[in-house]
Amino acid sequence: MNITLFITDNCLSCQRVENQLKELLRNRKEINFLVEDIKKVNSNGIIIVPAVFVNDKLYSYGDLDEEKFLERLELTRVAN
Repeated sequence: MNITLFITDNCLSCQRVENQLKELLRNRKEINFLVEDIKKVNSNGIIIVPAVFVNDKLYSYGDLDEEKFLERLELTRVAN
């Protein structure tokens, strides 16, 4: 499974979602997590960041609801 997060500089929400995803996806070897700067890639019309894509399909814009995200991925929260 591929998760891509599109971000930009000076975006507090982007930083927050990136940190959330890093924590949620920690130790999940079956998931490839990539962070892309929207200014440096072909954004496919994305104008709102943060934007989260799951397997190249838009999942959400803005802040991330962790429980719904895990449910969408059919994952459970990993204990620390």
